[in-house]
Amino acid sequence: MASGMVKTTIDIDDERWKRFSIKVIEDYGGRKKNDVIEGLLEVFLKDPRIAEGLDNWLKKEKAREAKS
Repeated sequence: MASGMVKTTIDIDDERWKRFSIKVIEDYGGRKKNDVIEGLLEVFLKDPRIAEGLDNWLKKEKAREAKS
């Protein structure tokens, strides 16, 4: 692992991870998930519109979980 890097573990729904993995392979080729996630993090940090979309998604997830 390169200097200044962090290794982390996150919990993601299996089906969502599979869809993400397939999309990354289709659009960018194999073994690019780290690059895509790093790019998503960078866009999230720089683009306030992403935060609005994320807020909407989180509200929907919270409502879905409350129904379960």
